[in-house]
Amino acid sequence: MTTTARRTANRAFVLRTVAAWILYAIGLGIAVAVDGTGFPAWIPALLVIPAVILLAWANIGMYRSGDEFQQRKIAEAVMVAFVVSTGLILAVGVLQFFLIPHLNWIFAFSILMISWAAGTVVSAVRYR
Repeated sequence: MTTTARRTANRAFVLRTVAAWILYAIGLGIAVAVDGTGFPAWIPALLVIPAVILLAWANIGMYRSGDEFQQRKIAEAVMVAFVVSTGLILAVGVLQFFLIPHLNWIFAFSILMISWAAGTVVSAVRYR
C-alpha cells in the first residue's frame, strides 16, 4: 500500500492531536491530584502549554496540507465560528453586568466549539 500525501497529513494530525490531549489530561490529572496539598498550581499548568502548541501545529499542518478548495472550506468555517462566537460572547459579557449571573469560562468555550461546528456544517452544505 502506498502512502499518499493526504494519508501522511492525516496521520500527523491524529498523532499530534492525541499527544496534545494526553498532555492535557496528564496536566488536569496532576492538578486535581495535588489540589489542596500546597503543590504549586503552575507546574501542572505547564503541561497545557505544549498541548496547545501541538494542537495549533496539528491544525495548521492540516490546513496547509489541503488543496485550495479544502483550505477555503476550513477558512469559511473558522470565519463563521469567529463571527458567531464573538457576537455571542460579547453579548453574554455585557448581559452579565445587568441581567444574567456570572458564567464560567467553559460556557464561552462551548460557544466557540459549537460555532466552529456550525461553521463547518454551513461550509459543507454550501459546497455540497
